[in-house]
Amino acid sequence: LLFPLVSVGSYVRSRGRSFPYLSVFVFSPLGVAVTAVAIVSDVNPFLATLLGTVAGGLAGLLSGYLNVRLRILNLLACILTMVALYSINLRIMGRPNISLYGEETVFTPFEQFLGLGIWTNCVLLLIVALAMKLFVDWFLATEIGLALRASGENPGMARAQSINNGRMTLLGMTISNGLVGLAGSLFAQ
Repeated sequence: LLFPLVSVGSYVRSRGRSFPYLSVFVFSPLGVAVTAVAIVSDVNPFLATLLGTVAGGLAGLLSGYLNVRLRILNLLACILTMVALYSINLRIMGRPNISLYGEETVFTPFEQFLGLGIWTNCVLLLIVALAMKLFVDWFLATEIGLALRASGENPGMARAQSINNGRMTLLGMTISNGLVGLAGSLFAQ
């Protein structure tokens, strides 16, 4: 049930500019690393999940920035970001592995409230996946979402309509990889 978040993130990215999705393999572990360190440091699990999501979004923004502002080919920008994040993930964690066994997660309060046992996680992940899918559907129907879609479908026409294709690329990469960071955060927990 975590893969729909990655799929929705890929869908948002594909609606923006054509960007290779190699980076999904690193943005998800970045969300894992940030969330795990935050939870072990006694940060509220919901805030830790938000931090992991934001970290994934910022990494996507970095990859988009390398492409848009520094004019690095999009494939190379993803590869550079991936290589850098392998080391950054280890620096964030400070060690190769962090155990969350016995720590409070976002699922902990709901396990007692719903009383479904192991199925609690499945129900919550299904709710999150559906909520993110509905959010993305709503977002792509807004004015900014339509600009993002126009920029991805026909950049020349979007530019003629005064849409900044570079900003749309940055926005699409940030939202897309934020969703992947959220999937990584939930996976860690």
